[in-house]
Amino acid sequence: MIVAISGVAGTGKTETARILAKRMKWKLVRPDDIAKKKKLYLGYDRKRKSWIVNLEKLKKEIKKSEKENKNIIIESLYSHFLPADLIIVLRTKPNVLLKRLKKKYKWETKITENYEAELMGLISVEIPKNKKFYEIDTTNSTSQQTAKKIENIIKGKAKNHLGKIEWLKCLPIILRSFS
Repeated sequence: MIVAISGVAGTGKTETARILAKRMKWKLVRPDDIAKKKKLYLGYDRKRKSWIVNLEKLKKEIKKSEKENKNIIIESLYSHFLPADLIIVLRTKPNVLLKRLKKKYKWETKITENYEAELMGLISVEIPKNKKFYEIDTTNSTSQQTAKKIENIIKGKAKNHLGKIEWLKCLPIILRSFS
């Protein structure tokens, strides 16, 4: 089984995936590490200060990992585009996310694009309709708590969170927090 953990920067993907892999005794695969090691890039985006990953070649590498390991967890901003039996999208209330992003990054493009993507729920919108996915609000959760929620989803002990998180409905409250 492949479980993909996705979400914008600052939602807790990396730490949650590490904890979950350890709890479940599954292999953790980081597509960014594979792309870097095998140089699976289409180019470099100077504005965003990041490499553009060749998703088609990366998909082949994920399939290889699946053959080598019965169960894997993949973690990345774009893991929802890769082969997966289950997709988990980590979400964080935009005003909280903005504070995290400002601590983590110095360039405005990175902060603004991630904030806007979270506000709109962009990652969930990008997931193909035929894929099974859950959204988890990590605003007030530790990585351990989030990993436990994902473990329950994998084991069939949780309800679907599809379409439950809509930050745009909270926009007036979010905007007031900046005043």
